[in-house]
Parts: sequence; structure tokens; C-alpha cells
Amino acid sequence: MNINDTTLLNTAVSSTVNNSSDAGVTGEDKAGKQEKGFAQTLEDAFDRVNSDMNSAGAMIKNMASGQDVDISDTMIAISKADISFRMMLQVRNKALSAYEEIMRMQV
Repeated sequence: MNINDTTLLNTAVSSTVNNSSDAGVTGEDKAGKQEKGFAQTLEDAFDRVNSDMNSAGAMIKNMASGQDVDISDTMIAISKADISFRMMLQVRNKALSAYEEIMRMQV
């Protein structure tokens, strides 16, 4: 992973954190708006990653079929999908590691 990848990953993480500032808290706030729980936040993140992957795939398919698609937009979509997927993979790995550590605890 080079410096540009790290910068893009940090940007993606920051935007995800900023987009889900109410994450991890359930219940209703003062305005009566239902806040997202942890599971819903993860589901939304999976949906965003899936959307990024589908968008990049569609752009690749359009480019391969000879349609007029800007190559720079296609490359940006591919990079965004790649970074989103790698970030979600790391979140999954951390969650699995935490689960395994909890299972090793003695009661």
C-alpha cells in the first residue's frame, strides 16, 4: 500500500464516519428521529460498497462494449470500489478478531 492508497483509505474512512455520526446509538433523539444502530450502520456500509462495485462494473462493461465512456471516470470508479471493498474487508477482519477474542475469554 503506497501513500496515495493510505490517503484515499483515510479519506474514505473519514467520510464514512462523518456520514454515520449517529452510528452506534439507538433510540430516539430530541427531534424524535430514529437513530441507526451498529447493525444498521454496517448494513448501510455493505450496501454502499456493493453499489460502488456495481457502478464500477457497469462502467467497465460500457467501456468494453464501445460506448462513449470517459476513461478517467471509469478508473476513478474502479479505484473507489477497490478502496471501499478493502476498507470493508478490514472492518470484517477486525470484527472477526474481536469475536474470536471474546470466545477465548474464560467465564
